Amino acid sequence: MPDITLEVRRIPRPGKDFEVAQLVIAGIKGSGRRGLVTGGAMTPHTGDQDIVSAMVISGWDELEEIHDDILTNEDFQKQWTDIAELCVKNPTIQGLNVLARGDFYDLGNVPKYMRRNFLMAKRGESAAVAEILLEWREAFPEGSRPTVQRPVSGTIDLVRVTAAFGSLNALMEASADVATNPAYDRFRNQINRHTEKVMGYTSRVLHTNSG
Repeated sequence: MPDITLEVRRIPRPGKDFEVAQLVIAGIKGSGRRGLVTGGAMTPHTGDQDIVSAMVISGWDELEEIHDDILTNEDFQKQWTDIAELCVKNPTIQGLNVLARGDFYDLGNVPKYMRRNFLMAKRGESAAVAEILLEWREAFPEGSRPTVQRPVSGTIDLVRVTAAFGSLNALMEASADVATNPAYDRFRNQINRHTEKVMGYTSRVLHTNSG
């Protein structure tokens, strides 16, 4: 059965960050689905402060039902419009095909920070990048294995790795371990050969839905 993450990224107008966050949180609470809401915690000069909601979807049929609801449910349309009016542009809506879901939540942990890494593969090598990441993921200790995903629209050379952490210190220690641990040399070298660039974004978890 497909495992999908439905991700919606919004960029609030100046001064509207917290208002957008509260409306998005209210929406995901009402969905009854497992998911979370994050806000940018470390935004680079080349990036935008954002609010991102992510929900677990059990299959393409369920996602199609959500699309149908968007077109027919007036209450949902009003809620969507109210949030959009507080943002600088229409939201980015992405379906992510989950190749392996992280195990942080399954062990009863409460996430406080999230790291999203975007790996741009060389043309035609995204499948190889995904396979390397899945193998590397198995080398991580239990509880720290990340989610590996590929988007179903947009840049087909993109592979994503997402990890949740209970503290900023834990996130930074894990990042340093990935970058310097000699046990991971083989994986780092393979990723370097198959990718053009890697971008990383750190967010604060604002709300979680257990579903």
